Amino acid sequence: MLLPLVLGLSVGLAAATAAAAPLKPKNAKARKHFDAAVELYNKKDFDAAAEAATKGLEIEEHESLLFILAQSERQRNDCVAAVEVFTRFIEVSESDDMRQNALTAKAICAEELAEQARQAELEAQLQADIEEEEEPEPEPEPEPEPVKPWYRDPLGGVLVGVGGAGVLAGGALLITAAVLDPDKAADYGTFAQRQGIRPKLVLAGGIAGGAGLLVAAGGALRWGLLARKAESQPAGGETASRQLQVAPWVLGGTGLTISGRF
Repeated sequence: MLLPLVLGLSVGLAAATAAAAPLKPKNAKARKHFDAAVELYNKKDFDAAAEAATKGLEIEEHESLLFILAQSERQRNDCVAAVEVFTRFIEVSESDDMRQNALTAKAICAEELAEQARQAELEAQLQADIEEEEEPEPEPEPEPEPVKPWYRDPLGGVLVGVGGAGVLAGGALLITAAVLDPDKAADYGTFAQRQGIRPKLVLAGGIAGGAGLLVAAGGALRWGLLARKAESQPAGGETASRQLQVAPWVLGGTGLTISGRF
């Protein structure tokens, strides 16, 4: 909305500068710089016009030179300098119309400066928001898969089952060997038969029972490790793994006891 007003005011002020009031400087050299400044301004060479007006002001501070300098500064987008020079012009000008024009131009420049300040503030705030932007939160670590109860482990169950069967088989052989005592044979033939088979039964029972005990112990050890792993996870209450007890059993033979709360 300001652009048409600025353009219209520029044309009006330029025409007023080139034609009607204010009067030209009294000093000939200053007046020469004023004429040059007006000519350059009309050619839109605002840098050169401002330079010519400044040289004239060094000789004589006349309102005509102040006005053309303020206009030149505004046209080359130096509103800070333009506002300062317009203020000086308003203080010394004797023309009410020219003072009013200068006040209008000064107000436009002030509004432009305010808009520039607002834009700078917005850019600074945007930059601050970018710098203060929170870093993305790290993705949560995947929850560990729940550990199955130790008594549901298939491998441990197979080992304990096979080992238990071996212990039972070995115990059965040892019991058979104990029953087939040669000293209790009714005749010599039976004595000789038992005397030959009994050591084999004892050896086979010992091997079967010992192997079964080792296999069962391996399964029980696996169960124990799984139970300890389950204990490391949070639980709502006491689990069966915490009540697991494994102990050897030697009473009338070799074996393994496993007790627990289920």
